[in-house]
Amino acid sequence: MAESHYRSAVKAASYRVFATTMVFAIAFLYTGEFGSAAKIGVSAAVGKTVLYYLWERLWSNIAWGRQPA
Repeated sequence: MAESHYRSAVKAASYRVFATTMVFAIAFLYTGEFGSAAKIGVSAAVGKTVLYYLWERLWSNIAWGRQPA
């Protein structure tokens, strides 16, 4: 059964919330400061999103493993 675009988007968004929460929790354990942990969590979420986009764009230029249409 194929996965809908909506389901994929919800999975991606929910994973990003989960991962950011984990980064925040770990940062809070290390710093003991809510503000610092929040800055680290948000910075990581934004940075990882940008890096993933760039990674996808890089891979879009690599033909390895692609099947002709």
